[in-house]
Amino acid sequence: MKKTSSVLGNTLIPVLSITLLLAGCKRDLDSPANEKAQLAAAGPYTVFTTQRPASTDSDTPVELGMKFKSTAPGTITKFKYFKPAGETGTHIGRLWSASGVLLKSATFTNEKDTGWQTVVLDTPFHIGADTTYVISVNAVTKYAATGGEMGAAITNGPLSSIAGNNGVYVYKAGSFPTSSYNNSNYYRDIEFVPRQADSIAPTTPGNLTASNITGSDVTLSWSASTDDVGVTGYEIYSNGTLLYTVTTTSFSVSGLNQGTAYSFYVKAKDGYGNRSAASNVVNITTQNTGGITHGSQLTTAMVGPAGISITSLTTVPGGTFTGKALSGWGSLARTVGAGGETIDGFTFPAGTVVLQGANVTSEITVSSGWLVLRGSKGSLLANHPTGDGGGVAALYCELTAFNTGGRKWNMQPAAAIVNRCYFPHSGLENVYSDHVTVTECWITPDPAAAGSGDHIDGIQTWGGQYYLNFSRNHMEFNGPYGPDAGLSGLIGMYSDGDQNGYDGYDHVTINNNYFILHGYGVALHAPLAVPVTNTTVTGNRWKWSTDAEDKDYTNAVYHNPSWSIPDYNAQSGNNNIWKDNRWADGPYMNQFLLPNNATSSTDL
Repeated sequence: MKKTSSVLGNTLIPVLSITLLLAGCKRDLDSPANEKAQLAAAGPYTVFTTQRPASTDSDTPVELGMKFKSTAPGTITKFKYFKPAGETGTHIGRLWSASGVLLKSATFTNEKDTGWQTVVLDTPFHIGADTTYVISVNAVTKYAATGGEMGAAITNGPLSSIAGNNGVYVYKAGSFPTSSYNNSNYYRDIEFVPRQADSIAPTTPGNLTASNITGSDVTLSWSASTDDVGVTGYEIYSNGTLLYTVTTTSFSVSGLNQGTAYSFYVKAKDGYGNRSAASNVVNITTQNTGGITHGSQLTTAMVGPAGISITSLTTVPGGTFTGKALSGWGSLARTVGAGGETIDGFTFPAGTVVLQGANVTSEITVSSGWLVLRGSKGSLLANHPTGDGGGVAALYCELTAFNTGGRKWNMQPAAAIVNRCYFPHSGLENVYSDHVTVTECWITPDPAAAGSGDHIDGIQTWGGQYYLNFSRNHMEFNGPYGPDAGLSGLIGMYSDGDQNGYDGYDHVTINNNYFILHGYGVALHAPLAVPVTNTTVTGNRWKWSTDAEDKDYTNAVYHNPSWSIPDYNAQSGNNNIWKDNRWADGPYMNQFLLPNNATSSTDL
């Protein structure tokens, strides 16, 4: 601000006479918040009473303001500013939050030539106790000022200015003023009526949900509460401890620990300290991502029980699961409560049984309900009858098998999820159902036993399926390698006839996997000779095999010239995409692998 001033020797300031009425209170009955409110008279109050401007400054258009707060909640009914002689133009009063959110504005009309000007708000604005606000009014060419007057708090009843760094301005009329010079008083004020005691709590925040869950963050959202006085904020609790107080109905909680369970709920509060009942509880478990975006970044330390630092397992039996924990699981099993729970980024419904830290001695056949196996060892079969609505998930497990039934046998889990699992000697040999997710897993199947005639796959599907996601996995066949090893496809998407009249694939995602090649076994057997729609194959990488002799005839992508390749052309109408699939190393490093198994310097 400019600090050359002319003294207003003849300025007259009306003096506002205030009588402070002390209301009686019963200290043994009233809460501290209500006592504070009852001690405040009915008002109205202004911050400034006898203060007089010392000078008039001339300047370019500027927004001038004053920071203030009240010890009691109440309503602002008027905006005020002192107008020096010679000031002209339109003036707008603005009320801001301390962070610069515009809360209310009003235009002054029928102004006098000089002195205090007042505009009555169309609707009184409620403010909370002990909360800082800023009142500002623009100046067009002139303004009144007194240097140093805002260095100490000016108090009148429940109102007071903020001591120091006050008297704020910005050289852009209508903007939030934040600069300060010499703690100058620019005579911007409000008229305030404190509200007397209130004991009515806000309504309970509704429909608390969690989304965008990562290893360290989660976004919470809820529906707004109402209150007879006005909601001034929401308190966010985690595991019973108050974390934040916010004014919005959504908030991103950060700084969480990876792979950790959290319970959140929210309460609303008003200016008198009344708090609502707690919202519904949302339970989540943060992801243990390790920050990977590609299967090539995966390590064995990130998968299986070790990925969530589980080093000791308790032996329990397997068997048939029908929606309730088996009797031998004991305290290792728990049931998800009302509202469901998000675990490692996946959301499961109420009633889901979570078995954690178990060494399961025999296969668990899930025939009804939802089961989550987490941080455990074992094998799983999802064998739900069609329409059961249940499903199965393996999270951070070491598995010897994971299989699902299909529609051809009237079996169909609602979903099957395998995330951050370790398959050191096997794969997912029979995946027949829809809605299957296999992500960020370490899959290294052993070869077939000599003379068995078995065919070995990493992930094996049989067609007639919808919504499959195989992404960011590390995949390699274990040795020894040879013609009798039975090594088939690391991802083998075959066709074994139709399931209820459909033998193709729809809505399939095969992204960012890392395939390590040897002399035997195919890395990717994408669907061939069947209908394929809405399928994306992108970002996959292959480690070059020294056994490869022809760059256009490797075991990277299976191709049979007599079988038709799905149309991955963008104009086909099938919504299929094949992009950015490359060699990771070797003589053709960064060159593209195409659906026909050819290596090319240009992409499809």
